[in-house]
Amino acid sequence: MPQLDTTVYLTQYRWTLLVLFLLFFFLVFFVLPTIKINWLIRKSVIKSKAVLGGDLELTKEVVFIWRHVLR
Repeated sequence: MPQLDTTVYLTQYRWTLLVLFLLFFFLVFFVLPTIKINWLIRKSVIKSKAVLGGDLELTKEVVFIWRHVLR
């Protein structure tokens, strides 16, 4: 069984580190910025909804946040 073969431990270790590094890179540079943008948009829409008394019209603040984040 290759899992128990001591000669392949280093190779398995390297592949594991490589895969984990790539996963971390993908999460930090692609997933987390998307989550942050969505969170900022939701936060601004909820804030504008509270200010406008339940109306979901977008305000200048929402547009400013979208432009600021997407640059």
